[in-house]
Amino acid sequence: MSNSLWAIILVTGIFTGFLMGYSVPPMVEVGMIGGGDGEAGPKSGLDENLEEYYRSLSLEPGGGQGE
Repeated sequence: MSNSLWAIILVTGIFTGFLMGYSVPPMVEVGMIGGGDGEAGPKSGLDENLEEYYRSLSLEPGGGQGE
């Protein structure tokens, strides 16, 4: 009984460590955790011209969808 309990704890710990290893680095990269300066979230290089282009597409009749 004692050996099976430790086996379950070991497997659960390994699985949890595996999941944490894959989930923490992306969160640190986008600034969700880690206490970095600036806003949290992905950094995008959307310039003003591209933003205006997409806004003008949404104002066209049909919502800019292919017809």
